[in-house]
Amino acid sequence: MSAVLSFEFRANQLRAGLSEAEVTASLHASDAPLWVDIDSQSDEQWRLLAAVFHFHPLAIEDTRSPQGRVKIEEYAGYLFAVVPETRLARDTPDPYDLAFQNLCLFIGSSYVVTVHAGASPAVTEVLDRLTAGPDPLAAGADRMAYHVLDTVIDRYFPLLDEIDAFVDDLEEHILGGERAVLDSVFHMRRMLAQLRRRLAPAREVMATLANRPSGYLHPETQVYFRDVYDHVVRELDAVETYRDLLSGAMETYFSVISNRMNEVIKTVSVIGTVVLPPTLIASIYGMNFKYMPMTDHLFGFWFSLVLMTVVSVGFVAYFWWKRWL
Repeated sequence: MSAVLSFEFRANQLRAGLSEAEVTASLHASDAPLWVDIDSQSDEQWRLLAAVFHFHPLAIEDTRSPQGRVKIEEYAGYLFAVVPETRLARDTPDPYDLAFQNLCLFIGSSYVVTVHAGASPAVTEVLDRLTAGPDPLAAGADRMAYHVLDTVIDRYFPLLDEIDAFVDDLEEHILGGERAVLDSVFHMRRMLAQLRRRLAPAREVMATLANRPSGYLHPETQVYFRDVYDHVVRELDAVETYRDLLSGAMETYFSVISNRMNEVIKTVSVIGTVVLPPTLIASIYGMNFKYMPMTDHLFGFWFSLVLMTVVSVGFVAYFWWKRWL
């Protein structure tokens, strides 16, 4: 049991590293807030969910579903919530890849149990805050659950700041019409769609915790959950804003490509138009007729060259006068 992260606040003192027997005794006493954090990858820790807390088998099964649905459910004696933790995947070559994992919470009247697979940045941050001062747990189990969920949601803001930097960088390169920009836009749109799929149900979870009466949440604590709900709404609004910016960026990119193509076509058309008169005149005098005007004239060749030049220069002057050049 020593490997399980566990805290109890009793008699104005914070106790850490409780054994399995101490956790069981604290759970049955129900007079001291208790927080137990479990790594679901450890069979020894994971079995405590059934052996000590006697949670519903379906809820226990959900704790080992890394891609399980984000939700909140009420069972007899506790609330069960699943919220998404998201970060940029630093170990992949694609800078827009996201890494996801679910954080599960069992919220009872006097305890909070958090379950996750592997390291949880949010739990680590709350742990640092708790060891610096026992206030989060001392205020009660529901307040402890608030601190965990608030940390999970607030960790999306740095991620959105990085996305904002990505969008700014893309906007700077769009006018260059680079091919790689379009690939980056598609990757970012996929990333934002993934974020939205996880934040949208998280908003419903926070709305339930903030507004639905529950015997496991004090009304004064639900006020704090409303703040978490507001944060989720802001993050979803930011995601939608970035999606709109990327849609505008794609339209700008295609406009730049279209304008560039128009310039190329215009240049080629001007060249073709200038070359056409000399080609036409040379073709006419290249016909195999015996009698043609000025074929025997002393200056016929030079006259044809002058005529070609005058006509071509006349076309260029006309284009300039029409502001096509």
